[in-house]
Amino acid sequence: MLLRRQVLARSQKQKSVTPTPPSQLDRFDEANSARLGLICVQERIPEDYTRWDIEFLVDDRPSRLTCISPGEYGGVPHGLDGDFATILNVMYLEQGAPESGIVHTTAYQMLQRAGFPDSGQYYQSLQESLDRLKAATYTASESWRDHKRQRWTTVKFNIIERITAETQDGLGFGSGTTLKIQLARPVVESIREKYLKPLDMSFVLSLKRSLTRSLYRVLDAHRYQPSMTAEAAAEFRINLQQWARECKLRETVPARIKRNLESAHKELVERGYLTSVEYEGSRADTVIIYTFGDLPATTPAPEPVIEVVPDAPVTDALRRYGVAPTVARNLVSEFGESLVTQRLEKFEAMLKSGYQARKKSALLVDIIRDQGGKYADPEGYQVEPQRSEANLQAATVAKRMEAEEAQLNHRLQEEFRLLDHSEQAARALTQVRMFVGREVSERTLKTLLSAMTSEQVEPYEVYRAVTRAASELRLADFAHELRYAYGD
Repeated sequence: MLLRRQVLARSQKQKSVTPTPPSQLDRFDEANSARLGLICVQERIPEDYTRWDIEFLVDDRPSRLTCISPGEYGGVPHGLDGDFATILNVMYLEQGAPESGIVHTTAYQMLQRAGFPDSGQYYQSLQESLDRLKAATYTASESWRDHKRQRWTTVKFNIIERITAETQDGLGFGSGTTLKIQLARPVVESIREKYLKPLDMSFVLSLKRSLTRSLYRVLDAHRYQPSMTAEAAAEFRINLQQWARECKLRETVPARIKRNLESAHKELVERGYLTSVEYEGSRADTVIIYTFGDLPATTPAPEPVIEVVPDAPVTDALRRYGVAPTVARNLVSEFGESLVTQRLEKFEAMLKSGYQARKKSALLVDIIRDQGGKYADPEGYQVEPQRSEANLQAATVAKRMEAEEAQLNHRLQEEFRLLDHSEQAARALTQVRMFVGREVSERTLKTLLSAMTSEQVEPYEVYRAVTRAASELRLADFAHELRYAYGD
C-alpha cells in the first residue's frame, strides 16, 4: 500500500518533461557510483536480501563488487535510496564540494529536491533510506577508478559515513529536522577530482516509479564516459543475466528478469528516452538491446512514434532572454508557471521603463527568485488578480526554502570563519580552481590569491560567489568576471 501511495503521489507531481539532449546537460553525478550501480533497482526486496556479490571484467582484468547490509535496516539499499543518494551528490556539488565531504541540508529540502511531498510517510522513508545508506558496506575490488592517478583501485566504504540530525519533535524526521551528512571518502575524492557523468536531473524527477528512476540511472551510466565532453552512446547491448546482476536483481531466469524490468522499460519508451528494448538469443545467451531516443539525429529523423508535450510557453520566453534551458525549466518547476510568468512580465515592464541591465538573463533569474521585494514594480505595472492565489502559494514555498538556505549558509560561514585567514584564502582558491580552473589563467589565480591574503578581498565572499555561480549555472560569467578583475 505504501508503494502504491508513493507512485500515486509521484504521478500527481509529474511535469511534462522530455529528455534533455546530452550536449545540453549541465548537472553531474559521481561516475564510480553511477557506473557500478550501488543501489538495487527493485522497489521492494525480501527481508533476507542482505548481501549481493558480482564479478565482472574491467579493462580485461577480474573485478568484484560486494554489498553487505544488516537486516534490521531493511536489507541492501534499494528503491527510494537511489533517489536520496543521488540528491546528496548533487547537493554536495552545489555546496562547493568541501574537502570535509559534509552536506548541510534539512529533511524538508531533501524531500523537495527529490520531488517528494512534505508528508510524514516520506520523512519516514527518508530516515530509513539514510540509515540504510549509512549501514550498508561496499567493497569495490579493482573496480573503483582513481581519476587523479588514472588507475583502478580497491576501496571499502559506506555511502554515508556519518549522520547528525537535529529534530524538533521526538526521534523521527520532520520538516524542521536539520541534517549534517558526511559522504564516503572515495565518493568525495571522485567528485573533487571531477570524475563525473552528465545527469538529466529534471528528467529523473519526472519519472513516476523508483524502479524506472533506478534503471534509468544505471542505464544512463553505461552511455557516458565520465567526462564532461564525452558523447553519449546511441545503443547499449549486454547479456541479460549480466544486466540483472548489474541492476542487483536476485532473479536469474530470463523470463523473470524481463518481467521485473518490463514496467520501467515501458515508461522510458513512453517518455522518449528509449526508442526500443529488444532481445536476441535464448536462455543464458539472451542479449538485451537498448536503443536511445534522445540523441540529435545527423540524418533526417523518421516521424516520431511518441508524441511529447513541449515545455511551457514561459520556458521558451525565458530562453529567448538568454536563460539556459535547464535553468528555465528548474525555475518553472520550483516557482510554478504562474509566478514565473508574472515575474517575466515585471522584468519586461522594467526594461520598457528604462531599467539598464548589464546582463538580461541574470537580471531575469534574480527577479524570479526574489522574495524580499528587491525590485520595485515599475510605474503602471499591475499583477493580474487571477494569479494572486497561485503566486501566494509559490511564494510561501520559496520563502520557506529561502529561510532554510539562509540558515545553512550562516552555519557554513561560521565554520569557514573559524579558519585562519591564510587557510580561508587557500580554501577559496581551491573552490575557484575546481570550478573554473580551466577557464582562467594561472596568473589570474595567483593575483586573486594575493588579493585575498592581503585582505583586499574577503575569502569567504569569493568562496560563496563561485559556489553560487555553480548552483545557478553561471560559471562562464564568473570566470569572465575573474579575468576582468584579476587578469592581464
